[in-house]
Amino acid sequence: MKSMQNAKKIIFFLIPFFIFSFFSCKYKQTEKTSVSGKECNIRFSWWGKEDRANYTLQGISDFEKLYPSIHILPEDNSWLEYEANIGDLITSGTCADLMLLNFDWLYKYSKDGNGFYDLNTLSEYIDLYNFTLDDLSYGTQNGKLNAIPIAFNTAIPVFNMNVLEENNLDIPSTWNELFEMARVLKKKDMYLFTLSKRHLFFVALAWFEQTYSKKMFSEDGSLNISEEEISLIYDFVKTLVDENIIYSLNDGFQIPAIREKKVAGAVLWCNETSIFIDEVSALGGRAVLGNFISTPGASESGWYLKPASMYAIKKDCKNPKEAAIFMNYLLNNPDYALLQKNDKGVPISNKSLTALMQSGQLESMQYKALMKIRFNNDSINKMLPVMDDNNMILSFADNAYSYIAGEKSKVDACKAFISSF
Repeated sequence: MKSMQNAKKIIFFLIPFFIFSFFSCKYKQTEKTSVSGKECNIRFSWWGKEDRANYTLQGISDFEKLYPSIHILPEDNSWLEYEANIGDLITSGTCADLMLLNFDWLYKYSKDGNGFYDLNTLSEYIDLYNFTLDDLSYGTQNGKLNAIPIAFNTAIPVFNMNVLEENNLDIPSTWNELFEMARVLKKKDMYLFTLSKRHLFFVALAWFEQTYSKKMFSEDGSLNISEEEISLIYDFVKTLVDENIIYSLNDGFQIPAIREKKVAGAVLWCNETSIFIDEVSALGGRAVLGNFISTPGASESGWYLKPASMYAIKKDCKNPKEAAIFMNYLLNNPDYALLQKNDKGVPISNKSLTALMQSGQLESMQYKALMKIRFNNDSINKMLPVMDDNNMILSFADNAYSYIAGEKSKVDACKAFISSF
């Protein structure tokens, strides 16, 4: 029965590929039709490293050949520079016409839905049918479609299978199995995970919500737990440290720990799993995806899904139709999908996903992670924007570290975290 259910899921998931592979053949024949012949400039901003800049600039060049009257003015930034300046740019009205967004910025800069252009009004120029209503709900504020997700992300464990096999260990599915695994590795002076402060928060969040059948945040983004409950979470984090589940709490994710075989695995975003894969492969090992750790019988899953990044248009953009045409190209053009590949995660646009599938670009850990999300989508929650807020994450992790390191009492650490809201 279970195999039949899985088969149905696979068939349901693959149907769009066959449908959209037909339409993708027609895409190039119709795309040269422009909204108007007028010359206009569209400023486009994003963050990323050199590889992202290279394929983005190539995509811009290809787009301008399709639409000679639309000129794209690229604005390339590092993540740190982009994050530091985006708030002032948006609030002052000096941001780019089309911009790459982090999920929590919708909450910060468009609580009422008026911070960005309503893309529903541009549906003639954006092929929204490539996305499900649930996909688009992540970018909807107060009934207005402010942004469209490019890909989805969730925190997920990955393991060096060679380390597991050498120690006769299986991939854990429950917290008890996780701690049993850590006890074996601790005897060899090894740790279970290297992970960032952000992913430490999501691991602790999953444990708390499963264990106490209670969500940490209300739907409006406010804290939904007491100081006493926060202290329980901080005690759990201390246990993670004491039992060698976490390598270097204060230093975050550490590639040297993988290279030196100090850890058996990591917790990463789906679209970052290649970092771990590459390091393990360089050691002659084999990386595998883990499971979403759970508490048997729990009423809350504790695991959350969010857009990896999103595209939005400036609220008072002077040429919104042309900006929408370019956004559609970035989201749904098969040729651009082949340039971008999985850099921003496995795309959720059916048309782009089909292009990658047909070209054999999806045989990757990221694709397997996407499938794990799809097959567990009934037990993974929609992330609230506050959960992706960098200040909240740092407050949670830094106060936990201060408590564990003896720099603050547990009471003071909990109070400090609450006061950061």
